[in-house]
Amino acid sequence: MLAQSWGWAWGFQAGMLLALAAACTTAPPPAPAPVLVPGRAAPVPPPADAVRYSAATSLPEYQREMAGLLHAASADRVYVGAPPNPLRAVVVYYAEIDALGETRMLLLFRAPEHAPELAAYAAESLRLASPFPRPRPQLMNGAGRIVITETWLFDREGRFRLRTLSLPQARPPQWDEEFP
Repeated sequence: MLAQSWGWAWGFQAGMLLALAAACTTAPPPAPAPVLVPGRAAPVPPPADAVRYSAATSLPEYQREMAGLLHAASADRVYVGAPPNPLRAVVVYYAEIDALGETRMLLLFRAPEHAPELAAYAAESLRLASPFPRPRPQLMNGAGRIVITETWLFDREGRFRLRTLSLPQARPPQWDEEFP
């Protein structure tokens, strides 16, 4: 009798562990049903093959690809040419990008005290450009992420250019003058 009850208890515990493991799957939740509005066509989901993969084979290439996407997402706020001298502000962010191209961590390393809105705009430009192309597995660190530090260079009008895609900085206005 005691052996039967131990066998039942062991079987019950094993069954509970299997049920708990099945409940902890990492499957995404089902997509919400589309809301149909009278007089409009039903939304069409993107095709399954619409996932973008990066062609970059090194971290600097991936960072240049990301910088190009950031510029494209905020094209109306990007200045053309070399960074002016002097710059209005410099903002530096540390970002971790996961295997799906999503920004998982964003830390502000440097922000201008005289123009905090520019740091907020830099973070917003990252959000607008997300998700980034999926990186190759060999580019990721041990945590399955890519770590990038990017610098936003702002001119006097509040337009920016990323350091990754910038030309050398322009000469200061007094550079051509001769000094006694």
